[in-house]
Amino acid sequence: MARKVRIFIKDASQHILLKSLDAITLFQDANDYETFLQMIATLSEKHSVAIHAYVVMPHYFEFLATPADADALPKFMQSLGRGYVAYFNKKYKRKGTLWEGRYKASLLQDSVYLFDVMRYIEKQSSMDYSYTSLHRNLFKKVDAIVSPHRLYRELGFTDEQRAKVYAEIFHQELDKERVRFIKHCLTKQLVTADADFLQAIEQKLGLSLRAKERGRPKKEIQQQRKKMYKNLVVLDKVQHKALKLNPLKELSFAKDLKFLPVTASEVALVGATFPVVFTADAEPKLIALISLGGDNLAINHEGKWIAPYVPSFIRKYPFSLAGTKENPSQKVILIDEDSGLFSKTKGKQLFTKDGTQSETLENAIKFLTAQEKEMTITANVAKLIAKSGILEEREISVGEGEEKKVLVNGFQVVNREKLHALSDDILADWVRKGIITLIDAHIKSLENIQTLFNIAHQRQN
Repeated sequence: MARKVRIFIKDASQHILLKSLDAITLFQDANDYETFLQMIATLSEKHSVAIHAYVVMPHYFEFLATPADADALPKFMQSLGRGYVAYFNKKYKRKGTLWEGRYKASLLQDSVYLFDVMRYIEKQSSMDYSYTSLHRNLFKKVDAIVSPHRLYRELGFTDEQRAKVYAEIFHQELDKERVRFIKHCLTKQLVTADADFLQAIEQKLGLSLRAKERGRPKKEIQQQRKKMYKNLVVLDKVQHKALKLNPLKELSFAKDLKFLPVTASEVALVGATFPVVFTADAEPKLIALISLGGDNLAINHEGKWIAPYVPSFIRKYPFSLAGTKENPSQKVILIDEDSGLFSKTKGKQLFTKDGTQSETLENAIKFLTAQEKEMTITANVAKLIAKSGILEEREISVGEGEEKKVLVNGFQVVNREKLHALSDDILADWVRKGIITLIDAHIKSLENIQTLFNIAHQRQN
């Protein structure tokens, strides 16, 4: 995977995070903390990195700083990382790195986000925690590491005035949406800024810095539809008056599917056999994984679904619903005109002799309408879950290191710790709405990732 491009703009601060590998406790005692802080003070001055806010926690170091030039921050981080690893490994008689990987960095639009990021960093510890810039910025205590930002200095003419004004800002409640945005920009190493600022620096740098919507899952779902439907056309009572429908007995039309959308009400049913996950696009969807990147493992060589419950996405075939270009909310009935389920000689008529809908077609339309309604409800639930920040990206892979091979990626799952950290009122509301039941079924279904491997192994044999 290509490395993320580091963006530097003179006099613009950056939000930086350096995490330990596999949650290694970086600081075993007070001397470790003091050694690390001394390194920060020495190296930030040496490499001209002005640090405005920071917190040193057992498993990570997070800070806000303005580097003097494009090389200043990389050199500072490299020196700090190597220096502390050498100290730590010698003291604790170990080998290897301490760090998860390259540090994460997000360029800031200071005029809009500086104080939000400062507060976000300094609120990560308690007020009496020793290893943070909070004591300098809020209580005027001496800190060799901190260099006040220009906007902080403009809060007053004395340290006392500045600390007093900053205290008023600090004690205001952090806006949850802004916090999510700050976290997202840091995690994805995007620019923490508004649209106008982004447009201005994009033009200046000739780069696209905006968060790109994860288009692939949406595109792949469209491709899934193409794989299942060979020739979708609008159902016409004149053109298709002689068509008859035969029962859905085998599913070879869906043999190329790698995953398929499921509704909220189907999660437990489908999840009893296959893992049900969230797509990783901007508006996540619930899907069942039915492949490890190769063959469809849910449909056997006889064209039969191997589990007791067949998802509605399969059962609606050869029909589908679509919105018109003029009015997307107005739905039209589509059919796969090339489907082997249609015949002019045998089966149940779609239209009566007088051109009205037959009972067979009416039932199909009722099923389509109900399924579409369920998909809309599911989309809203998935959007709410994603907005809460409890989803994390995952992949299915085999092997390690250079031998590692990713089989399936581009999906998300619920992180239990983040779920349990949600406020009690949100959790209570989700229990009443059945969202917690859905999440529990989703998490339980992840055990069936091993089921996919078992099926694949059986077929190979």
